[in-house]
Amino acid sequence: MRRRPLPARTRALLFDLDGTLLDTAPDMVAAANALRADAGLEALPLLQLRPFVSKGGRALLAAAFAHLGEAQREALLQPFLERYRHDIAVATRPFAGIIELLQHCESNGVALGIVTNKPGWLTDAVLDALALRDRFGAIVSGDTLAEKKPHPAPVLHALGQLAVAPTQAWMFGDDRRDIEAGRAAGTRTAAAAFGYVDAGDDLHAWGADAVVDAAERLVAYLD
Repeated sequence: MRRRPLPARTRALLFDLDGTLLDTAPDMVAAANALRADAGLEALPLLQLRPFVSKGGRALLAAAFAHLGEAQREALLQPFLERYRHDIAVATRPFAGIIELLQHCESNGVALGIVTNKPGWLTDAVLDALALRDRFGAIVSGDTLAEKKPHPAPVLHALGQLAVAPTQAWMFGDDRRDIEAGRAAGTRTAAAAFGYVDAGDDLHAWGADAVVDAAERLVAYLD
């Protein structure tokens, strides 16, 4: 019987930001609701808008202002981002188990990186506000390269900065694009079931190597 080759030792773990590393939904939804208040509209519940946070500002505005046309929502994008930047870390915190996962990696020589579609000026601001930036050897934002996830280029760029081969790395995220980007880059992939996932999504259909419902449970897969 032909044996499958053993997976390479894990030398790097790459995180998506919103919905995987950080619970940013409270502050992003608050910014959207502030714009609704400006327009004389009632606030929408956090749980209603939460699933859209990982999909970006335009998707969140489409959910918060479904009655508006695309051009009208596009005009709200920059004011939304500026409102969010002003209060970027009021309620944002790492998800439960994330700090323990980071500590495990740091203690075992696993390099850490972030690959996000969030613009760099917002990525830097939230990481600085939470004093997390120095824990990551590579940070690739949505405007670092011409391509964004699900394109593999941002994942490969982060791994190049860490000097780690894709076969020795994991991509960890709560959106199908994270898994597609990691798989296309040649990493192993883990889906964060605790993140901003639509109720109807079947994470097991994404093709990830692991699906975890708590961040610290990824430790068991990091051989």
